[in-house]
Amino acid sequence: MGESEKLIGFLRKSVLFRNLSEKDLRKISLNFEIVNLPMGEVLFYEKEEGGDMYVVLEGRVRASLFDEHGNEFVLAEIGPGEFIGEMSMIDELPRSATVIAQENTRLAKLRRDIFFRIIRENQDIAINVIKALVARLRKTDDMVEALAFRSVEGRIVKFLLKLGKEKGVKEADNYRIRKMTHRDLASRVGASREAVTKALKTLNFKGVLKDTGNFWLISAHAEEAIDP
Repeated sequence: MGESEKLIGFLRKSVLFRNLSEKDLRKISLNFEIVNLPMGEVLFYEKEEGGDMYVVLEGRVRASLFDEHGNEFVLAEIGPGEFIGEMSMIDELPRSATVIAQENTRLAKLRRDIFFRIIRENQDIAINVIKALVARLRKTDDMVEALAFRSVEGRIVKFLLKLGKEKGVKEADNYRIRKMTHRDLASRVGASREAVTKALKTLNFKGVLKDTGNFWLISAHAEEAIDP
């Protein structure tokens, strides 16, 4: 399969373009530029100027915020078929986060002027953009709720259960999840590494999380066993 056909296939499954006709997909695909981003490389930095939008074709990137000490808070992880960079493209303000490749990643880049021309010609895309932005806003609401009202233990359990349901393996009443470093986990739940280490010990003591070497086993009923 040629590069053009691969791109059309990914656009067909993406949240923005999946309702378009084959003819429109082929026409739109001609406006994209392919970008290869090696693992660990930065696509763009927070507060950087830029108006391009990207659709992830292969691999995965994460959108993060960093404090003055280099501590990272992961806002979102974006995989194949999803898009990134739409906020600056729409409001013409600087980037709101730093985006980094979590693995070798292939993206399709679309310039702001071309995107708005495409929207004028295909109004269904505008509807898809609204739906996708609302979905992201709901995820942000969930994140704010967790940071405002949940303990570090509660945030860890919420994150690991979500991860277990999406990527883990169900074993009886547990999810088996590949372990990550305490620093990486801290960046996902908005806490310090030290607080995460302490919370993991507490969860292990309560019996809702078990360390099996390369994996964690978290109880499917973990949320019922901890304080909010």
